[in-house]
Amino acid sequence: MPNWNAIEASFLNQSMPQKLGELAATLARLKSWSQKNANGEIVPVLLKESLLYVNLLQRQNHLHYAELTQLQKLLQGWVNRGDNSTEIVNLVPTAAIWSERILDMSGLLVAADSKTA
Repeated sequence: MPNWNAIEASFLNQSMPQKLGELAATLARLKSWSQKNANGEIVPVLLKESLLYVNLLQRQNHLHYAELTQLQKLLQGWVNRGDNSTEIVNLVPTAAIWSERILDMSGLLVAADSKTA
């Protein structure tokens, strides 16, 4: 079982772009693990981790609060429905889309591109 207090503390010590990047990475892992057969234990943990990150970002009155609220509702719905293989199949494309959206919000790719230019 994950140490949620340690995960939260680590997340809160990051800059805002890094927090968004962490959420995007978790959503990408969620997509990846959802596509594998051995997802029964990992997918629910990744859903809860993503939901934790969204909730923490919302507490900070983040600029993208409305979008994060939309993502929060999706994640909470998946958590509430539990381990349903049909839901997990539906989760894959949605998690991928949100991962990209959150990564764009972070600005991390723009910052990386400007360093290489």
